[in-house]
Amino acid sequence: MFKRSSFAALGALALMLTAVTATPALACGGFFCFTQPVDQSAERILYVHENGTITLHVQISYKGDDQNFSWLLPLTKEPVKTAEGKHLAVGSDTIFQLLEQSTSPTFYLNWKNNGNCYGPQCYLEDATAGGSGGGKGNGVDVLAQDSVGPYDYALLQGTSGADIIKWLNDNKFVQPAATEPLIQSYAQKSYVFLALKLKKDNSAGDLVPVTVTVAEDAPCLPIRLTALATQPDMPIVAWVLDKARAIPKNYLHVELNEAAVDWLTGGGNYKSVVSKAVDQGSGHAFLTEMAKKTANLQIQFASPSWDVSKFAGITDPAKFLAKMFEMQLPRTTQMQNLIKKYIKKPEAFKDVPDSEFYNCIQNAGSGFGNSECKKYVDAAVAAGFDGAALAKDLNDLVIKPLQTLDAQYKSAGWLTRLYTTLSAEEMTKDPIFAVNPDLPEVSQQHSAEAEPICEEGKTQATQVKITFKDGFVLTLPVDSNAQNNCGFFGPVDIQKSATNTVVGGGQPLGKLQVLDESGAPIPIDQSVADQVDAELNNAVVGQPSLSPLFISKLPKVSWDPHTTKPTTTTKPFATTDSVGDSGCSAAPHGSPAGLGALLLGLFAAAAWLRGRKPE
Repeated sequence: MFKRSSFAALGALALMLTAVTATPALACGGFFCFTQPVDQSAERILYVHENGTITLHVQISYKGDDQNFSWLLPLTKEPVKTAEGKHLAVGSDTIFQLLEQSTSPTFYLNWKNNGNCYGPQCYLEDATAGGSGGGKGNGVDVLAQDSVGPYDYALLQGTSGADIIKWLNDNKFVQPAATEPLIQSYAQKSYVFLALKLKKDNSAGDLVPVTVTVAEDAPCLPIRLTALATQPDMPIVAWVLDKARAIPKNYLHVELNEAAVDWLTGGGNYKSVVSKAVDQGSGHAFLTEMAKKTANLQIQFASPSWDVSKFAGITDPAKFLAKMFEMQLPRTTQMQNLIKKYIKKPEAFKDVPDSEFYNCIQNAGSGFGNSECKKYVDAAVAAGFDGAALAKDLNDLVIKPLQTLDAQYKSAGWLTRLYTTLSAEEMTKDPIFAVNPDLPEVSQQHSAEAEPICEEGKTQATQVKITFKDGFVLTLPVDSNAQNNCGFFGPVDIQKSATNTVVGGGQPLGKLQVLDESGAPIPIDQSVADQVDAELNNAVVGQPSLSPLFISKLPKVSWDPHTTKPTTTTKPFATTDSVGDSGCSAAPHGSPAGLGALLLGLFAAAAWLRGRKPE
């Protein structure tokens, strides 16, 4: 089994978003008032498969010296250019917020009536936020250099990892020497590298998601580079928008033993349970947190009310901001940065909180401002306001990307949310994703029956009897601190979630499986998880992941998730001698029809720092 160790944190950009619904202008202040916290600890990525291409949406997170920020993305081929002739585009943070809101797992108890005996009720809201051509020199082909949004970027190719790193560092796309062997492994497969850095006058606060499109049919996540700057048990969330339910092709698949989850805190130990279940499943496994037909999961990425022409001729920043709010444009960190870029807060008001300054300006534009608000508006006008430029950025960076994804979502068949946690020593092979049209939907909403048990003469439960869907019954004590507080103070703070499984609930791992591109899941006994994991190194999209002979030799599943003393002895059985390529190009050119030939490698080592790693 894999063991976990300590590495520097590589986090995900965490942003906040209120739903795209009508909100009274004064109820929450506006674009600088957030009410929904979002988990900040996971890497997030969305793959959209459409018409022979994969479009990748990636959140980028970074804390440190702004001028030392850089981000490297290995790709199997040169990206498809945008209408503007760029190799990538700026994305929208709204995408990830809406995905989180609609797909995050929740845990709730259906309480039975037991007279005047009442139990705590908590719910988990979020369980997991035209350029210059290049030249050739030093063994590196510079295919393009350009800029988009807050980024300068370069697209390059070469056969020498050392030469590529030298070029990157010489041109301020900072990469540590330790990445050379991994960059070399991708370079030998003729990958191209897309490198980003912040423009000279931009800061880490200007970071926004990016989108890249490649003419391929199957996504792969080249995680091996990330191992050099990652935290233990780094969560990875991958959404796949495709014609059928997505599966991990070369990783095992786990289902949780829900009795190990702490239902009395709304799933406060959920992440820890998933991490331990993945460890019990060889360390290379994904959990399907949700999989639904898009017709059964309504997500509105764009509103019909969004029309950039409505901003034409508006030169008053207050009226502009009020119109943005009236149109129900997303309220996110990305939107805040745009507002602050074009509606400047003068130095004289530096001590005024942004929420007060900008929401007051918005209210003034809506006719609700006071004398203090007029001072802020006058100051913003004096500082200069370019409404036409702001309208263009709103259209290019927010409205158009969301309208495009909204159309793709409505035409797609399925949305799948896959989740895992990986430590550095487990980042030894790149996850490959495929689809299986035979698998059923998976709900993100989990429920169990609960009966409160009170001491004689008491109305607050001191115990709870929980009956799970598999028939397992567990009686738990109710912590005295939770007996009265939980229902009044809302969901548990999952940033400080528990790390232990529920005593008596059993093992985190409920079921271990191999999912393939057709048919039902193949059950795997936990005792042979490592051997099956090694066999999956040979998995090729369009071909069975396991041979009939290998499957016939699998031992009968004897794993009991409810035991408190699991058997972890590996049972030897015949396996193949060969071990496949652990990289994203494991599938050869000309592989059988299905999800295509050369697999797409899209995501790799995110940000790097001199002397400090990203968070």
